[in-house]
Amino acid sequence: MDYSVIFDEDALEYLEKVPIGIKKRICNKIVSTKVNPFYFFKRLEGRDDYKLRVGDYRVIADINSK
Repeated sequence: MDYSVIFDEDALEYLEKVPIGIKKRICNKIVSTKVNPFYFFKRLEGRDDYKLRVGDYRVIADINSK
């Protein structure tokens, strides 16, 4: 089962400000996790969100299994 990716508007605004190479790297990494996001994302301690490290950047995600 593939998951769908929905970007938050704040995240899209932030991505507009980073260099194009980094933006592509972050987006490609996120899209590559669609098949099994729980393998790549690690749960944040004390929260329901997950994190993914992409170089010096961290992606915070809400993964729904519905």
